[in-house]
Amino acid sequence: MKKSCLWTGIRMIAVGLICLAGAVIWDTPLSSLLCGFFGALVCPGAMMVYKYFKWTRLETRDSYRRHLEEEQIELRDERKEMLRNKSGRYAYILGLLVTAVSILAFSILGKLGLTEEGASRLITLYLAAFLVIQYLAGAVFYKLLEKKY
Repeated sequence: MKKSCLWTGIRMIAVGLICLAGAVIWDTPLSSLLCGFFGALVCPGAMMVYKYFKWTRLETRDSYRRHLEEEQIELRDERKEMLRNKSGRYAYILGLLVTAVSILAFSILGKLGLTEEGASRLITLYLAAFLVIQYLAGAVFYKLLEKKY
């Protein structure tokens, strides 16, 4: 495993701890956001450090080499590459449709005068849901295509 993975993990942990320190020291409206950044950076960073030490032990070097070979075969498999491309295309088309519907929905809400009070909360929740839908759609389309082909 590359040494850069270790250093990236350590940097992520450090930035996460800085975010947590900022949230604790300063009482601002962004404190909850900084706590979220803490969790979002420390957890993957710790996993990267753990994986680095796990795969660089002497006992696991051969299994890591086999793991990398299998991963390279999986990445270069033409059938799976075609399925990834199709699932990405379907997820993109779904995203376009959802975006078009959202433009219509927000314009209707604006005309009815409902977007003044809770507009930022509504839009934030909507965009978060949009992100989740895009990701899940890609995964579901890939699984369906994999079963079909």
